[in-house]
Amino acid sequence: MHHIFRAVLSTSLLFTSIPGTRGSQSILHSLDNAPVVHFTLTRRGGTSEATVPGNDSVELDFLLEQLEIAEARFNLTRRVVKGNKLVRKAKSRALGGKEDDELMGQIASNGTWFARLAIGDPPQVIDLDLNMLTSDFYVRHTTSHAGTRYDDLFSKSFVKSNQHPYRSCTLPTDVFHLPTVGKTIALPFAYCRPLKGSQDTLQASGSMLGLAPSKNLRQIGTAFLLHQLLKERIIERPIFSLMLVSGNEGVLSIGGTSAQAAEMVSKQTAEQLDRAGAQEKINAFTAENGKTLEGGTNSLDKTNVPEEKIILHKRRDEAHSFKAKRADWNDGWTWSKVQGAEGWWQTLMQGVWVGGSRVLQNQAVVIDVNTPFILAPPLAVKSFYAAVAGSRPLDSPYSNFYVFPCMNPPSIEFEFQGTRFPAMQGGRGMEYASAIIPGGKFSLGRLKHGSGYCVGAIVETQMGLKEEKEGMTGGSKQGIGSAAASVGSLAGNGMRDVWVIGERFFRGVGGVFDTHEKRIGFRAY
Repeated sequence: MHHIFRAVLSTSLLFTSIPGTRGSQSILHSLDNAPVVHFTLTRRGGTSEATVPGNDSVELDFLLEQLEIAEARFNLTRRVVKGNKLVRKAKSRALGGKEDDELMGQIASNGTWFARLAIGDPPQVIDLDLNMLTSDFYVRHTTSHAGTRYDDLFSKSFVKSNQHPYRSCTLPTDVFHLPTVGKTIALPFAYCRPLKGSQDTLQASGSMLGLAPSKNLRQIGTAFLLHQLLKERIIERPIFSLMLVSGNEGVLSIGGTSAQAAEMVSKQTAEQLDRAGAQEKINAFTAENGKTLEGGTNSLDKTNVPEEKIILHKRRDEAHSFKAKRADWNDGWTWSKVQGAEGWWQTLMQGVWVGGSRVLQNQAVVIDVNTPFILAPPLAVKSFYAAVAGSRPLDSPYSNFYVFPCMNPPSIEFEFQGTRFPAMQGGRGMEYASAIIPGGKFSLGRLKHGSGYCVGAIVETQMGLKEEKEGMTGGSKQGIGSAAASVGSLAGNGMRDVWVIGERFFRGVGGVFDTHEKRIGFRAY
């Protein structure tokens, strides 16, 4: 049933509603009391699998490269004391960040989840890259042919501005075409065009949607897109949600969630399976007794009709009259408060369970859908894999990765606020039919061709440890030197003893993010 549900969910929830393209509005359009803007998500470059083409073994060098890329994204900020609290801000180049005129985030990079956004008159469709570690929303236009380009010269509704919220960025206004709500609205936005002669002109065009909950991570200083939509009364709730249907498809919902749609599809799938099972029993009954169930001289009396037949008619009636319940969006979610230095979606995971036993408790976690693994600090990784029978770490330089017996994948659950959520459990599902990978969802792939060991998706990270050490000693591979030493222990990225809950957890668990109450909601589907 799980695989059928995923297939129905994928075709029902994923929609095309960008002007100039064909497609249905899908069941998402009307399932919530309040207006919700739903975007189809796609993972650039396909799924995060690291298997060798043609077989089920992994490329360890590729895994190591992806780990380094993921860790580097968390090292672009530092913690500073602001008033009476600790907040995150973008690092300067002197402290190991990007160039002083360069924005955080990488547009059009592989492995990033993105939506499609239509701007202007006539509409120009560009990629909208999600970034949960920054707060800026901006559109970038370069001379490069890479990426997707919005050009103000081709929009009749473009309104020029002389405001410069950031270097090489202006603040014009143009119309945005919002999917599922069927509205077009003029909004100001940061429009960044690198100066001639700058290396940034060689980078890809496109746009970035920062989803971090703190204004301290804004480099441009313009309003959060979600808050703009609230101000214009396009949406009513200060929330957004993420649901990944497969390894390369998902839904971003702004102003609400798609949980009710998922529940409706789940119910309809169960009904379809029940009807199919009941019909098989009816056919068998008819063949055995030589009678029909649909009228005629050989019709059966109601008292002789199998119970499955009655259930079948009842469920058909229910299916015709089915309407999604408009329950409060707050219900049915397990809520966890944001903690730690203000900036990212960081909270407390109260437990990690393996095979029904709790092996870790009270672990700080950061949510980031663009991280392809589940990253964990060294001691936590050792404790976790100690509970996985037959597991062991790989030799250097791949010692961040552990292997386990492919035929015996662990049953894993992550606990938030007393509720345990299944993590990477079960088989791969229908999206992997073309490349069956052993070890279930927890597996990154077989260690090598013919091996009985698979590489686990929970990966060791030393983020925070080496950065703090470099900050305290004043030494760094990046040449941070005395500038880092001057800020002492705050020189690190604050990721010591912190997990990163990446995309793999959200293949089966939906997340909703409340920017007003600063809390995260979880819900299995």
